[in-house]
Amino acid sequence: MASDPIVTLEAVSLKKGEAQLLDGVSFALERGKFHALLGPNGAGKSSLMRVLYRAEADNTGTVLLDGKPLKDWPRKAYAARVGALVQESVSLAGLTLYEVVALGLLPLALPRQEAAARCNEALSLVGLAGRAGEDAAHLSGGEQQRLFFAQILALDPEIYILDEPHNHLDLHYQYVLLEAVKRRGRTVLASFHDLTLATRFCDRAFLLDHGRLAASGTLAEVLTAQRLAQVYRIDAELADDVIRIKGAITA
Repeated sequence: MASDPIVTLEAVSLKKGEAQLLDGVSFALERGKFHALLGPNGAGKSSLMRVLYRAEADNTGTVLLDGKPLKDWPRKAYAARVGALVQESVSLAGLTLYEVVALGLLPLALPRQEAAARCNEALSLVGLAGRAGEDAAHLSGGEQQRLFFAQILALDPEIYILDEPHNHLDLHYQYVLLEAVKRRGRTVLASFHDLTLATRFCDRAFLLDHGRLAASGTLAEVLTAQRLAQVYRIDAELADDVIRIKGAITA
């Protein structure tokens, strides 16, 4: 377990019908560290994220924030400390870019001037400051992802929950926005399909396979050649913080 845990999961399971999405997952997020949540499609990454940002109430086990069960945290107080970048599609029709970012600040009840400063700074960070008054419904998929990054960066919570943060982003903004999060020095849990991004930004990793925790530790400890073969079915190795892929395992 982490030496200074801020979030702890104890035997978390989630079942939908006959599908076991999570099966007894236990790990802890260390305060101020950038953690990767890894695994192939269907491993349970998004399900676990949904538990952490309280979109799944049917899970068993325990999630603790600073030693207090998640269910005992008032929703507003939890939202002020834990911010999420999620995969669920939402309608932004009728909202300006500025209003979308400002909505993320509601849990903090900030003075208007401070809220405006945060919104403007965040929109500038994601390259959308010049479009703050436009209807957010007209954005492309990549622009919407940048806007949601602006929302969570403006909130700057103690804990960032980022579900596939690189989705829809070009390479430039993948690095710009993850660097912006890294500089904040907050606790981060980010799920990745792209192992190169994980090795670039993350201090520690958790590897899921069929809803179970297959490994945890540093990237080098988790992404061994054997696990890359067993879990991802690729012939690859991590060396000098670089994933070198020879090819897919088809046999």
